[in-house]
Amino acid sequence: MTESQSLCLECGLCCSGVIFDDVELRDQSEALSVECLGLEVEENDGAYFLVQPCRALKGMKCSVYEHRPECCRSFECLLLKKYQNGTLSRTKAIGVIRNVRLKLKLPDKEPARRLMNTHFLNWSD
Repeated sequence: MTESQSLCLECGLCCSGVIFDDVELRDQSEALSVECLGLEVEENDGAYFLVQPCRALKGMKCSVYEHRPECCRSFECLLLKKYQNGTLSRTKAIGVIRNVRLKLKLPDKEPARRLMNTHFLNWSD
């Protein structure tokens, strides 16, 4: 397992439903494969979506990591990219993840959303 993979397996926020409502799957074949893994899929006008939170998420880890769909394999959040290119240490990345998790426990979710936007998606760019 690479260092990047281990960071992902310590996070799981992209699978928890707090960043995405659903994730588009490649096609019907991939949707069927995902369903065979016990995951929930929705179909809308011929497009297939993996419902979030993902049923494969156990704690902070994906229980089907080696068999996850292409959309999950290819997604790299901004936090992971910063870690991979050396602009963010592993310690700081874990700190950001923990901070988001703490803020998600608060009644007001806006601080957590701002952190996720800034550190995971960076929609403002």
